[in-house]
Formats: sequence, structure tokens, C-alpha cells
Amino acid sequence: MPRLVPPCRPVLLALALFAAACRGREPEPIVLNEDQCGYCRMTIADSRFGGEAVLPTGRVLKFDAPECMLSWARATPVEQQGDLYIIDLQHPGSFVPVKTAGILEGTSMQGPMGGSIVGFASPTRAEEQRTMLGGRVVTWAQLLADTANAGMGHH
Repeated sequence: MPRLVPPCRPVLLALALFAAACRGREPEPIVLNEDQCGYCRMTIADSRFGGEAVLPTGRVLKFDAPECMLSWARATPVEQQGDLYIIDLQHPGSFVPVKTAGILEGTSMQGPMGGSIVGFASPTRAEEQRTMLGGRVVTWAQLLADTANAGMGHH
């Protein structure tokens, strides 16, 4: 006799699969001196800089500097980028979505690639640090559109 499947079982299975697929769409901790930059292949050694791209496939690309992530994003179709995160300078190793992050460009800090872009938890935090670090507060969209720095991140 054929086994009857309760009508809710396929729905529950689909929900469980969906939930499992959604997990893993978070940035992963960077393992210093072990993980490599997804753009330049340098070993990531400084927890104050960098970022990650969580691709639509769930794969995570790690970057040693915001400049590398910026160069990668300029060369990668938007639909293939997934969710982008920048490291919060005030909380090394912590990630902030680039869409809501405060970003300082042209600071007195020198990152791993010789660049001067740093991230913060919010534009307000970036503005608070601007007086000490210099530079200007920008958005990720402004950085992407800025062709003057299009060559940053290359070695």
C-alpha cells in the first residue's frame, strides 16, 4: 500500500531547505596570516582593513584592503557580487554592510595596499573620526563611481 505523505511535510521540507540556504550568507571571520585576498592573493595580515563579498552562491571572498574589494567590485557584474561588507576600523575584524557603512577616503592611515580607505559602523562614526584621520566621508556608491582611483588595489 502506498505511503501517504501529510500535506504539510513537503512545505516544512522546503522551508528547512530555504533556511539552510539562507544561513551562510554572513561574512566569515578572517584568519590572519592564513586567508588570502580574493583579488590580489596577498595573505591577509591586518584586522583593521579589508572586507568580504558573500556571493549569491554562498561562497565568501575575503579582501585584505578596501581598495582590493573596490577593484574587484568594479570588475564584477553587480548581480554576481552578492552582499559586500567592509571592516569597521574601530572594531577590527567586525563587518559592516557597505550600503550602511561610513567610509573615509584619503585618510592619514596607510592600509596594506598603500591605500587610505577605512570603514566605520556608520557615516556618523566616520565623520567623528574624520577630524583625527583626515579625508572625506563617502559612500560605497561614490567610491565605485570615482574613476580617479580606479587603479587602486593593483600590485
